[in-house]
Amino acid sequence: MGVVEFEDVFVKYETYTGSVLALRGVTFSLGKGETILVMGPSGSGKTTILRVILGLVQPMHGTVRVFGMEPRDGKTGLEIRRRAGYLTQEGKMINELTVWENIMFYAEGRGRRVDEERVRELARELNVEAVLNKHPNHLSGGELKRAELVMVLSDEPELLLLDEPTSMLDAENSEVVIDLLSTFKGRVPMIVTSHDPRLFEISDRVLEVVGGVVGKSLRETAPSPRRDSHLER
Repeated sequence: MGVVEFEDVFVKYETYTGSVLALRGVTFSLGKGETILVMGPSGSGKTTILRVILGLVQPMHGTVRVFGMEPRDGKTGLEIRRRAGYLTQEGKMINELTVWENIMFYAEGRGRRVDEERVRELARELNVEAVLNKHPNHLSGGELKRAELVMVLSDEPELLLLDEPTSMLDAENSEVVIDLLSTFKGRVPMIVTSHDPRLFEISDRVLEVVGGVVGKSLRETAPSPRRDSHLER
């Protein structure tokens, strides 16, 4: 049994102009320790896949199981969201709290205790230790993205769902994020959505989504080891 399993999943959104099928017959599974990169144009359904996994969007047809449970509203959905770490494109930090307070609040809401030294270690690795006592609205877009990644990784989630983790980052900080994610590879199952081809390097499989349809895997074999990012620069 996979950590995440989709079988013939359809999702429909109602808009002012009518119904839109966001996912059309999506079938795939994520194994333990596996990393899947989901690529596709904006509006193709990549983010919808993550939201279905978390129980934030309900399919109109098909079966979804996460940790062996159906991600529906109520207790089951809450349990899945407690065990999964979700990095959104929009951001979810509260401006009235400092970054540090946001991280503590996030963990408390999930019933977790955060190792403060672990938070500082992640912040150092992502070059955001200096912003821990700042408020989110005083950060650049790149700083905020990396600070939120610290928050998501800090309580050791059992599943990582990362929506465009290198967006708004320059080349150097993108490499920093990719290097850090590579340390979770094989230990924590991950689904990463992105347009960034550099994330091919840490993925086991690459799925392409177009118009809500998951096409043939762009790669189904394990990638070759990453080259030294310092040499690439």
